[in-house]
Amino acid sequence: MTDIGLTEEQQREFTEKFNDIDKNRTGFVSPFELGVLMRALGHPLTDEDLRNITAENDRCVTLADFLTIMAKREQDISLQEKLKDGFLVFDRDRSGYINVGTREDRYRSEFYTQMTSLGPNPWDEKEFEEFMSEYLGIEPVASRGGQGNANEDGEVDYMEMIKLMLKAKQEFPDVC
Repeated sequence: MTDIGLTEEQQREFTEKFNDIDKNRTGFVSPFELGVLMRALGHPLTDEDLRNITAENDRCVTLADFLTIMAKREQDISLQEKLKDGFLVFDRDRSGYINVGTREDRYRSEFYTQMTSLGPNPWDEKEFEEFMSEYLGIEPVASRGGQGNANEDGEVDYMEMIKLMLKAKQEFPDVC
């Protein structure tokens, strides 16, 4: 593993791909070329991602910048897989939803019970409610049956929750 969090093989692969795009061997790629490169590697960038990256790097991206971006993307994918595996424990029917209970009976859900009792630092009731309110307040997605939302029936699409958790990690890296 290198200092930036990539294996030597990943670093070699990403360096080769960067050099393939940098045909003039200038040592940097344009925002357009970065977008093409990221899509080719299975990491498409949103317009917002591209604006943020190029704003931080004076509109040109060096190989070092690119490797740092890829290390972060690879770490996010790894974290996403770990979170998904954790949520799968609660998704017994593999529907993509877990039951967190409604506001009135949240303390009866298995998810609540496990999150407030397991691990080295289990959450207290307030921490659990803050976590859930962030998700439910930001993204009131339709429930499994499409007959309301997670606030009403307690069913949460955990892949959407994972996306929000990763977004929070990006926005507040020292907190998450």
